[in-house]
Amino acid sequence: MRYHHARVVLAACLAATVAAQASTNQPVPAPGPSTLGLGLQPAPTAGSSSASSPIWGAGIQDPQGRPDYSLPGMFTNQHGDFMKRRERFDPAVELGVSAWPNQHIRNEDGSFEWLGYDFDIDGHMVVAPDGYLTLGAFYKGRSYNFSRIGQGPGPNAGGMDDESLAGTGLRIGFGVFLDDNWLFELESEPGFWSDFDGTLHSEDADYPSFAMFTYRALPELYLKIGARYNQIYEDAPWLPYLGVSWEVTDGFRIDLLAPESLELSWWPSPGLGLLFGTEVQGAEYHVRPSAAVVAGNPDVRSDLRVQEWFAYAGIMSRMTDNFSFMARAGIVLGGQYDLTTGATGFDPAEGQLDQGAFVEISFGFDW
Repeated sequence: MRYHHARVVLAACLAATVAAQASTNQPVPAPGPSTLGLGLQPAPTAGSSSASSPIWGAGIQDPQGRPDYSLPGMFTNQHGDFMKRRERFDPAVELGVSAWPNQHIRNEDGSFEWLGYDFDIDGHMVVAPDGYLTLGAFYKGRSYNFSRIGQGPGPNAGGMDDESLAGTGLRIGFGVFLDDNWLFELESEPGFWSDFDGTLHSEDADYPSFAMFTYRALPELYLKIGARYNQIYEDAPWLPYLGVSWEVTDGFRIDLLAPESLELSWWPSPGLGLLFGTEVQGAEYHVRPSAAVVAGNPDVRSDLRVQEWFAYAGIMSRMTDNFSFMARAGIVLGGQYDLTTGATGFDPAEGQLDQGAFVEISFGFDW
């Protein structure tokens, strides 16, 4: 009998050892960067586009397996999967440059080219188990080289002078979950859009903003509705937002946010994505003629408007958990330009853009 009991004890010990070893050998999610104060980690799954989507995690535990009851931990355990799947991966910090050569305004003489240089930081801080604050900053610069665009008196007799424009400011907002499947977001970007040629005035300031509800209809399908204010469309600064983010299959997703962007992305691996899409971008800048400034009359000002509608193909690579790279190239399908210097007698150059081309590269950082 004692040998029978010994065999039972030995068998139980062997079973426990095998179970422990099996648990040890289970694959674990790859570690990922935290999102600027959230402490949320991604839980990638091979072949899934959501693995290359946002950096919100799927739960935090200490080494002993006990749940994390900190605010980021509770938020992640409750809403991490929602945040991870609702859009494709977008780094917290981006540095980018783009080139737009040989652009033309229809029915206008001359041409122009411009170089874009962008900086964007998008941070989040959990303040409640169901809510977070958005804090960030941005700088979007445009350096134009004009060739006989527009006519005017004095120094503008041969066309518009080269111009440097920039939009810069802060990003502030919040997000709150109304329940497990409804997220409400409100965000604003107060800042200045100007040639920064002289003292800034209230006319240089603007505040592009949006309010949006996101509803999780299915684990892979998110519907969006809201409203936005910006200067992309001259005659319609206030427009509704309608969108969908849909992970159609593992590795392929659709992200639509009308009336501004549509993108199809295919992720053959969690760290590599192929991008195909179309987008409309633009802004209104308050400008001052350099001649008026030199003459001691800096109050002569006007509004200059730019808009580009383009299609692109691109690639995004997450080289490490903390560093990513994106490159896009495409064609300008259209757009609307209204160029002026603000000087009296200047003949503005305005109209639709003819087709052109562009290239863009950017680097992303997370921690």
